Amino acid sequence: MPTVLWFRRDLRLADHPALLAATRDGGPVVPLFVVDPRLVAAAGAPRLVRLAASLQALDESLGGTLVLRTGAPEVVVPAVVREVEATEVHVSASTEPYGRRRDAAVETGLDVPLVRTGSPYAVAPGRLRTQQGTPYTVFTPFRRAWERHGWSAPAAPAGAVTWERLSGDGWAALPRPDD
Repeated sequence: MPTVLWFRRDLRLADHPALLAATRDGGPVVPLFVVDPRLVAAAGAPRLVRLAASLQALDESLGGTLVLRTGAPEVVVPAVVREVEATEVHVSASTEPYGRRRDAAVETGLDVPLVRTGSPYAVAPGRLRTQQGTPYTVFTPFRRAWERHGWSAPAAPAGAVTWERLSGDGWAALPRPDD
């Protein structure tokens, strides 16, 4: 049974803890990106062109197997899971309010675990606090704390991955980088 790796902000294969978690059992992985019309409507043309170029590069890295689907993630992700009979959905943990709400809505529609792994940041938000336990508001003290804390080494590269092929409709919602 395959797993789904839901790409969001972390459009890369190197140093990707969620990818490592998705490949742990050696089964096929469905690489999914959801083009959310709510976010597309709020994005400007330069941002969409950059996103399209990044997705195209990721798709090439995946050998043309990136599945782009258009729609609300809380509808699309459960539909893909049912389509491929996936056992889990792997994502990089979201810490921002929108991301937490989105993930909770997706999780409600899933019959399989939504596995949150790592963070797309060098140090997860909220990990470093002042002596009073509050978030830093000035960069220099934050930087000093960050340097004392250190950060994890990059995640090991994933071994051989069998990428599952599916059709997708998301490319039509994005400008082509050469347009």
